[in-house]
Amino acid sequence: MFSIQVRPRLSALVITGALLVSGLSVSRSARAADGALLEATVDVPREHAVNVDLTFQQATITTVETHNDPKADDIKEAREKDPTDHTMLLIRFRYKNADYTKHRVKLRAVFLDDAGAVVGDAGRTGTLDAGKMDDTITFPMRVKTLDWPRATKLKVIASFLK
Repeated sequence: MFSIQVRPRLSALVITGALLVSGLSVSRSARAADGALLEATVDVPREHAVNVDLTFQQATITTVETHNDPKADDIKEAREKDPTDHTMLLIRFRYKNADYTKHRVKLRAVFLDDAGAVVGDAGRTGTLDAGKMDDTITFPMRVKTLDWPRATKLKVIASFLK
């Protein structure tokens, strides 16, 4: 049997690898406590926020909404004058965190058309502040204006990080 000397900054990944090499295993619940990867596919939030409800411990990503969507006139103008025109959307996630600790989360939003092709993709890492019952994380996404009407689904991926 060999011993493991743990330094304060030694990562959990190195410790897990050392335990697996030594024949010991780390339980699934111990690994799951470190974070989570959650996904949801929802309708595109064009005029109203759409429920997402992705929960990790006591933190929940509740809804997603878009701002600055291309309007019918913008799409018509792009079709007639500049087919390569792009629009900067704002993707806004609302969350609540009843936990006493903050959570780091990496959010990714992927707009898909009916065939499953990607229309737009963006993301960012943010912090879900402890005790907040209604707060937001917002990030921009550049979308080709003529592709926006084809978007029918939004895939949301939330990676909760430790």
